[in-house]
Amino acid sequence: MVQILPTVFATTEEDYKKQIDQIETSGAFKNGWVQIDLMDNKFVPNLSINLDVVAKYPIDSRKEAQLMVAEPQDWIDQLTKLGFSRVIFPIEVGRTDQYIEQIKKNNMEVGLSVNPETEVDQVLQFLDRINLILLMGVHPGFQKQKFIPETLDKARKLAKLKSKHNFLIGEDGGINPETVKSLVEAGVDNLAVGSFLFNGDINENLERLWEAIKNG
Repeated sequence: MVQILPTVFATTEEDYKKQIDQIETSGAFKNGWVQIDLMDNKFVPNLSINLDVVAKYPIDSRKEAQLMVAEPQDWIDQLTKLGFSRVIFPIEVGRTDQYIEQIKKNNMEVGLSVNPETEVDQVLQFLDRINLILLMGVHPGFQKQKFIPETLDKARKLAKLKSKHNFLIGEDGGINPETVKSLVEAGVDNLAVGSFLFNGDINENLERLWEAIKNG
């Protein structure tokens, strides 16, 4: 079943609170997931709000953290305390086995993100140990970028393996009514949507995405 996840991408507490308020007021995501992007200005050239800000604004939805950080181990324990259900970290930072085990010991689901320049073959050895592969459809760290169409080929390749392994395919970046149907047709399960959802009425924008998935 396809899910649309609002992606909270905030560099200030004001922006974070505004997006959380939009999600909570909407009500459409109460029984679903919300992705919260966290950046350290090292793995990507941008700095997000920190976890102290996240702690100030609780949310009813299940939370997944997308760690765009150089040292995931410094974040994982605190994410557990804040009630996160899933942690996604970049395969490009290395020490993949270590981080998978650390997240599992904290009783959270594990996701691996894959940057546009990374071959999807690099994640195949981990498919039996993780819950989600998050394909980046743009270069991480900034919003409102153009979707990279080669992401679809990665999704199709992974989709052929879902019957053998128990994992979800996610995609983050460049999702809008023009791109969303092709992503679903390629096998994407989780659509992490940021700027398109929050620019205007969140419920109207959500309906536009579902309509595009249904009718193209």
